[in-house]
Amino acid sequence: MSRLDLFIDRMVSQRACLDAAARLIADSHGPVFELGLGNGRTYHHLREILPNRQIHVFERAVASHPDSTPPDDMLILGDVNQTLPDALARFGATAALVHADLGG
Repeated sequence: MSRLDLFIDRMVSQRACLDAAARLIADSHGPVFELGLGNGRTYHHLREILPNRQIHVFERAVASHPDSTPPDDMLILGDVNQTLPDALARFGATAALVHADLGG
């Protein structure tokens, strides 16, 4: 299998998992936490499938496409090992979904 094929399979699988997660949380309340913004593809997809949810994004430094960048009030900048515990204090245990794609 080529590296391109592997990438496509990974993206198709990631989309299927996010879509399934969105269905599973449809009747629950609470924000979505996106751990790791990267170029913003996943965040952009989450906005499409969860249009009425607050999506808080945790990122060390923003490098995403402008169409895939959260507004400043939804962006939590810094090392996730520090910002996530702060978010627990701020929001409590309220997240309906946490998606983590933090890379290596």
